[in-house]
Amino acid sequence: MDIEIICPYENALKYIDEMKNGSNADPQLLWDKYFIQPYWDRISQWAPFDQSFMKPAMIEDLDALEQQFHLLAKINADDLKSEFRRICRELPKNDDDPIIVAIYPNTNGLVKERQNGVVGACVFGNILINVNPRAENWEQWIPYVFGHEYHHSVWGHHWYVLNGGLEGNFLEYIINEGQADAFAKSLFPDLQPQWLSVLTRSEETDLWDKMKPILYSTDRDDFEKYMFGDEKIGLPWCIGYTFGNLVVNSYLDLHPHVSLTELIAVHPKEILNGSIYRLHAY
Repeated sequence: MDIEIICPYENALKYIDEMKNGSNADPQLLWDKYFIQPYWDRISQWAPFDQSFMKPAMIEDLDALEQQFHLLAKINADDLKSEFRRICRELPKNDDDPIIVAIYPNTNGLVKERQNGVVGACVFGNILINVNPRAENWEQWIPYVFGHEYHHSVWGHHWYVLNGGLEGNFLEYIINEGQADAFAKSLFPDLQPQWLSVLTRSEETDLWDKMKPILYSTDRDDFEKYMFGDEKIGLPWCIGYTFGNLVVNSYLDLHPHVSLTELIAVHPKEILNGSIYRLHAY
C-alpha cells in the first residue's frame, strides 16, 4: 500500500507574511488559500458526502503558528513514512488505494495538555494528523495516532465497503474506538493515552450504568456527550473511549485466540456479549 505524506504546515510562512504585511484579504480566505484549497479535494476524495466540518481550523495566533512551523519543519517525512508502512503491515487492508496523510499545525490547548499534542481523524481512508509540537514528546505520538486512525480506515473498509454497513449506533462507535486504541497500544505499549483513564470499580459501575441506556442510540447528540464527556451530567472527559477500550480488552482477554486482525470482522454486539460487560448491558 502506497502512503503519501503531505505537509500543509509548510505554507505557514507564506500565510503569516500575507497576514502581517497589510493584506486586506479575509484571514479565513487566506487560511483556505494556503492550508485547505491545495489539499482538501485529495484528502476527502473517497468521501461519499461533504466533509467540510473536518477541515482544520484557522490559527489566529501568528506568532504561535510561526513557532510551530519551525518545530514541524524538523519532521523527516521519509522516516515517518517508513514507520507508517510498518504499522500498515501489522494490519493488512484489502484495498489498493493509496493513503494520503496530511499533517497540520494545531494550537488547541486541550490537544497540547491532554492528547500529547497530536490528534487525528480518518477521512474515509485518508488521514488528518493535527500536531502541536510544543507538547512534550509529540514526535512519539504521531505514529500512535496514525495507527489509531489507520485502524479506523481498515475497520470502515471491512464493514462499510465490503459488508454494506452497520446500524450506526453508539455501541459500534465505542467498539470502533476501542479496537483502534487496542491496535495502537499493541504497537506502542509504553505510551499511555490520557483518554484511556483508569477507573475505580465503583466509578466503573456507576459510569457504565449511565452508558447502558444509550448503547443502541443513533442520536448524534448522545454520541457527543457520551463519547467525549459532559461534566454537567457526571461524564468524565472521553469516557466513551475509556469504555470502548475496557470492553474490547475484556473480549480479547476472554478470547485470546482472536487476533487484532481477526477482531475487525467480529460484530460489535458479539464483542460486547463476549466481554465481562455482557451481563450489564441492557
